[in-house]
Amino acid sequence: MKELDDYKYALDESAIVAITDPKGIIIHANDNFCAISKYSREELIGMDHRIINSGFHPKEFIRELWVTIANGKIWKGELKNRAKDGTVYWVDTTIVPFLNSDGKPYQYVAIRSDITQRKQSEENLLKSLKEVSDYKFALDESSIVAITNQKGIINFVNENFCKISKYSREELLGEDHRIINSGFHSKEFIRDLWVTIASGKIWKGELKNKAKDGSYYWVDTTIVPFLNEQGKPFQYVAIRADITMRKKAEEDLLKYSSALEFKNTQLVDFCNIVSHNLRAPLLNISMLIDYVDQSSDENERQMVHAKIKPVVNHLMDVFNELVESIQVQQDSGIEVDKIHLKDCLDKVLVGFETQIKEYDADIQLEATEAPIIYFPHKYLESIVANLVSNALKYKSPERKPTIKIETKKQCDSVLLSVSDNGLGIDLDMHRNNLFKIRKTFHRHPDAKGFGLFMIKTQIEAMGGKIWVESKPYTGSTFFVEFNNQKL
Repeated sequence: MKELDDYKYALDESAIVAITDPKGIIIHANDNFCAISKYSREELIGMDHRIINSGFHPKEFIRELWVTIANGKIWKGELKNRAKDGTVYWVDTTIVPFLNSDGKPYQYVAIRSDITQRKQSEENLLKSLKEVSDYKFALDESSIVAITNQKGIINFVNENFCKISKYSREELLGEDHRIINSGFHSKEFIRDLWVTIASGKIWKGELKNKAKDGSYYWVDTTIVPFLNEQGKPFQYVAIRADITMRKKAEEDLLKYSSALEFKNTQLVDFCNIVSHNLRAPLLNISMLIDYVDQSSDENERQMVHAKIKPVVNHLMDVFNELVESIQVQQDSGIEVDKIHLKDCLDKVLVGFETQIKEYDADIQLEATEAPIIYFPHKYLESIVANLVSNALKYKSPERKPTIKIETKKQCDSVLLSVSDNGLGIDLDMHRNNLFKIRKTFHRHPDAKGFGLFMIKTQIEAMGGKIWVESKPYTGSTFFVEFNNQKL
């Protein structure tokens, strides 16, 4: 009896113990049962185990438990129960039927141990494994993945690796990455890569590889060393993204930039050549014209003024406009002025007073509230002068010219519009080359073709834009949007 009491004492101290009658009614609960269930002994005695049922286990599970012990067999398993305060706990359970002389259970002794912490750890581990599995799936779907041992021998590749390299998995496993070496990178570059990862550091960079069919592809690459207990790499995981299209675009852009730089250099050279070889002769001819002006021969003076001087002046104007247009394209340090737009418009219109009177033109300036803009003075006056000049130059012979100039302040910009009722432009024919160099749209003796090209260059150099609405024989409206952020 003493030994039995000692066993009972040891069991009570170490385990969660409950005894029920054959119907499952609790007739004994030890202190450990009360502590974990948070019910008092008085609340437990006379109840069955449904008092701590968490609802976690299916009916089939509970039925199998009862069938086992009712047949006089011991049941072992893990149960998830619910305490009085609503918290759940797990117990590793052994239920032992005590049998009478007929071999029928007359009571059941349930011996439990608290495994809540272990089950929580298992659940956390399962969640972590699920999360890792999800990450691996996402990585496999989105990236090009390969794993090698510490010597660089490939022991895993995903489908994306096979697809981009055009090698099968069987052809890649057991090989090293020399199988896709394009020969593009220097030995020093490859050596630096290996030194980095062999020392346990992550390497990031861009690699140009060669596929099985001889085609080349670029990959943005991250190689992560996996380290053992001694801090030495035991395998490398290479994660790549295909950047072939981006590299192709970069190469094309570089070629375009080089070509553009070459063309700009040619333009500058052209300006220098023209300046050296054309300006001086024109100046000499102008000096000769001035000399002839002093001559007493009236016929010579008339011939010079009628035949030579207009041609020289025209050539000089064309030359100056061409040089100025090219200089605008080359100017990267343009100084910005604070300008009252109304003042600029008034100044430009004063310069056209003679033509305005000659053509009896109606000028409608709706810019009394014109805002301040930030723009180079020389460009702004050139832009407005060109637009007004074109409106007067290409007037309709059938009606009095009307020019309407409006300004409108917008969020971060100012809109200027210059409308006329002149000859108009056939946009179906000229829309694509409207602002190109040496393009004319009318049979007119003063149609030089540089004006629109030059003002577009000036406007775009300052972050603005220009466009036109026009109908033949009806008129045109040119719109200029100035970027009004103070630079």
